[in-house]
Amino acid sequence: MFEQDYIMRQIKEITAVMAKVLFHAKVEDSFAMLQEVERQKVFGLVEMTRNGRLKDAVEEIDRLSDNNTKENLLLGLSFYGQLNDIPEYIFSENGYNSAKLRKDFKKFVNKYGLSQMADLYFGDDE
Repeated sequence: MFEQDYIMRQIKEITAVMAKVLFHAKVEDSFAMLQEVERQKVFGLVEMTRNGRLKDAVEEIDRLSDNNTKENLLLGLSFYGQLNDIPEYIFSENGYNSAKLRKDFKKFVNKYGLSQMADLYFGDDE
C-alpha cells in the first residue's frame, strides 16, 4: 500500500518536471495547452480507470503514443498525472501494482526519448 502511494507520487512529480522542462509550464498549464478534444480524451481515460478499466486506459495511451506527437505527450503526461487521484482499490482490483505502473509509465516516456529523464528520477532498477 505504501509503495503504491510512493510510486504514484513519483509519477506525479516526474510529470510535473517533464512539463516544466519540455513545455515551460506547470502540469495544469500543460493540460490547458491541450485542445478540447484532447482534454476530453484525458477525462475519458481517467473515467475508464475509475470504472475499473485501467488496463484499457493504459493501452489506449500506449497506442496514442505510437503517433509520437507533442499533443499525445501532453495527453499522456496529463493522464499519468491524474492517476494520483484514483482510489487505491481500483489499482488492486485491476491487478496493478507499483512495478507495473512504473514500467508502463517508463514505456510511455521512452517513446518520446525521455527514458533517461525517467531513469534519473526513478533509478534504473529494472
